[in-house]
Amino acid sequence: MIKDSINAIADSARAALRGWRGLLLLSALYFVTYACFYLFFSTGQATAFQLALSGLTALAAPLLLLVLIAATANFALPERQAAGAVARRGVRDFWKVLLLAVPVAALGWLFFYLLGKLEGALPKMEDMPRAFLSATAERMPAPLRWQETLMSWLWILLFGVVLPLLASHLWLSAARDGLKATLARAHRVVARAFAPRSVLVYTIGFFVFALLPYFVLYTRTAVTNGWAELLMFGLRLAVTFVLTLLGWTITLGALARTTPPEALASEAPVAEALPVASPSAV
Repeated sequence: MIKDSINAIADSARAALRGWRGLLLLSALYFVTYACFYLFFSTGQATAFQLALSGLTALAAPLLLLVLIAATANFALPERQAAGAVARRGVRDFWKVLLLAVPVAALGWLFFYLLGKLEGALPKMEDMPRAFLSATAERMPAPLRWQETLMSWLWILLFGVVLPLLASHLWLSAARDGLKATLARAHRVVARAFAPRSVLVYTIGFFVFALLPYFVLYTRTAVTNGWAELLMFGLRLAVTFVLTLLGWTITLGALARTTPPEALASEAPVAEALPVASPSAV
């Protein structure tokens, strides 16, 4: 299983580099989507132009995000990595992503509600008096409480693994087999999403497109010069951009390779041939 998962990731990486035109299209679409979200949250509302810009980006950003997801799901399929096919199917299939996002969002709201209830039901520990070191007069590190650790792991597991992995397989199935077939075999798609091989591929990809970019972006570098600090910040942004897009694209392609079309097809029951009694010899 581990060898097959690593081979799927390697095949997806090679295919992504071979389809560099489609990858460039995804990069441009990703950059425009990110720019729209940035303009929406950073633009003030002091003038009529700023109000119009905020309204335009409020409409464009979610639409571009849906197109980006649909284009990435189609690019993950080995036979649809040409730039023209990615652009056409991204525009054509964005409504499928929107419809499939509704149950995933409802499940996310349910997780959010249950986690809030669980956090309120957990026993509360009273704040212990802070101890001081007599030599250094520094505070002791805060104790690690199992309630906080449990809640942190549940948040990461549910919103960092379960929901994205489920949504990824739904998008891949809709791009490959169509929305109707995906809804008809939703139980199969969910089962394949949480198969051990799929979880392993996603775990490796999660380190590349989520954890590694986080540490690259938020790790501080000791620089005294202002221009050097600005250069380092721009370099971290560029590396984060590349790791996020390339890591997610390769992970999605590897997930598509671990769930081939025939694995999702309904298995036709095979009727066993009944033995035919031979006429008794006279």
